[in-house]
Amino acid sequence: MELKIYGLKLGEIKENDNIPEIICQYAEKQIGGLREKDIIVITSKIVSKARGYIFKEIIPSKRAIKLSKFTGKPLKLLEAIIRNSKNILAIIPLKKILEDSKFPEEFTQDRESAIELLNEESCIIIAETKDGRLATDAGVDMSNVPNDFFIYPPPDPDKEASRIREEIKRILGIDVAVIISDTEVNMYRYGSTDIAIGASGIEPVSRCFASLDRYGKRKFGGVDIIVDEIASAAALLMGQTSEGIPVVVIRGLDYKLSDKGVKDIVIERKFIRKGLILTMLETILYRIYSVFV
Repeated sequence: MELKIYGLKLGEIKENDNIPEIICQYAEKQIGGLREKDIIVITSKIVSKARGYIFKEIIPSKRAIKLSKFTGKPLKLLEAIIRNSKNILAIIPLKKILEDSKFPEEFTQDRESAIELLNEESCIIIAETKDGRLATDAGVDMSNVPNDFFIYPPPDPDKEASRIREEIKRILGIDVAVIISDTEVNMYRYGSTDIAIGASGIEPVSRCFASLDRYGKRKFGGVDIIVDEIASAAALLMGQTSEGIPVVVIRGLDYKLSDKGVKDIVIERKFIRKGLILTMLETILYRIYSVFV
């Protein structure tokens, strides 16, 4: 099996730009065009720019002012987070956590700039976005947009992926898969990873739970999040700063066609709550058991 990954360098995306047409044009110029069953990974930022998902003039609310006093985060950023959130679920005191750690010294080329940024952004907010997923700072971003502009992810990324896929099919007469990606902080390691927030035309996960391994034993795993793995592969070309490659074409991967999206594999909050409660109870019972038995 051979897997090929192509990065597409696009011009500056503006509001009302036709993303599917632009992708088709640049793919023709740079990689000889798109093909049947190509997977197109698109950073959410250019989708948001084209669709106008940008907060341009923000007047902070009383809630944002209160939150700013508590967190120290910029007022306008907090207002953007509030506007793009259903609920604010947690505040992670990043600067306090990282005190006496090897961060940022080992993970920056400009120590002073990194410390200055940590002073400005001393915490991370975990919020439930309008489409029901959990995201740091509700997915709101200030990078690669003009000052005092705040870009937020598409309200329905699966719908955006489907729209782009259908438009490419109309233009070229071929069926492709489309994944919309975004960057999220990794809670277990220093750094971030790209994940899929929207998808169309590809089965989001492998459905092989309890299938037999080569020795005939049932596997507990087998439910790989394929769209996240693809998004991470694409991120190697996209980069996280100024590479200017917002679209990646992946060719040669054998995948199952599907109209399911990322929202179809999101764990419902009631099961998350149930899982946390039962985990705490089981752990307490184990502690008691280990002491007295």
